[in-house]
Amino acid sequence: MSQSKHRALGLTCAVLLATLVGCGGGGGADAGGSLGVDRVVELAEGVGKDGADACPIPYDAGKAAEAAKVGEGIEAGAAGAEAGKPMATGEGGKTSDPQSAFAGKPGGLISCSYHVGGEDLTIHTVGTEAGSAINILLPTAQNAGSMSVEDVKAFHAKAADAKFGEPAASRGGNVVTVRLDSGGKGDVALLLTVGEEDKSALKPEQVQELARTFAAQAK
Repeated sequence: MSQSKHRALGLTCAVLLATLVGCGGGGGADAGGSLGVDRVVELAEGVGKDGADACPIPYDAGKAAEAAKVGEGIEAGAAGAEAGKPMATGEGGKTSDPQSAFAGKPGGLISCSYHVGGEDLTIHTVGTEAGSAINILLPTAQNAGSMSVEDVKAFHAKAADAKFGEPAASRGGNVVTVRLDSGGKGDVALLLTVGEEDKSALKPEQVQELARTFAAQAK
């Protein structure tokens, strides 16, 4: 995708987000992990601006790889151009920055980097006291999945309707989100991205199983 087209899609997605703010999911809490917004904020602030060498959320990549039958295994840290950067980054927390998605509504985002072979695998975990966590993740999902506006709408609808712990995948299959049980306060979700759309060595079913397993580990 060209840089100009990518930028245009990002701007269009931002406009689309404005129409989706406040839309939440409607599923019941019968599966998946349990992670409160306050805990996400605490962990995000703990990671800090400089990042961390380990993911503060106890995701077990080995067990996830086994569950999804990923023969190569999953290694900590990004591959390719992102290699050498901190494994985990955090943003948000209790901020008054008007540019932040969490301004005026405490929340946080933690991103943990892994790789499968030469492909980057990133787990984004977000929590917000107000509105939908999935909405905050949409721009990242759109970029990772090279989604059109219609793709974003379909992905959002599927994610919002999913039950806790139930994976909702993008059309290309390399982007999956899972809503987590936030304990009745705010909204928490996980977003897993792997490689590029239609180019990942992992099957869509494997990506969904990875997301399901990681979600069950969240706490």
